Amino acid sequence: MESDEVTPGGVPAALTERVDAHRLCMRGTYAPPIRCVALEADIGRHSRCTIHPNRPSVCREVDASWEFGRPSPQCDKARLAYGLPVLTPADWVDVAEAGHTTPEPLAPK
Repeated sequence: MESDEVTPGGVPAALTERVDAHRLCMRGTYAPPIRCVALEADIGRHSRCTIHPNRPSVCREVDASWEFGRPSPQCDKARLAYGLPVLTPADWVDVAEAGHTTPEPLAPK
């Protein structure tokens, strides 16, 4: 993980925890119950990453389904694990129609 201790603009070090001598993870993601410290959410209603511009590469690798016009099996799997339906293209129409202009993506329900 890219901590701001080593990588300018990286993940704030205060939000990480050491996995071993060479690896970090986001606080709250190493052991159950899994809940990233940077997640601001009411699961099933709204969610956002509070450090979106500085999120780690592992998070950048998982897009929300249909955010960029294609499904994301990893996103679908995570949503189903929390009892949420998978996202559809129609979910993103609702976000766009609401006129959201946040600097980071505003996830649909």
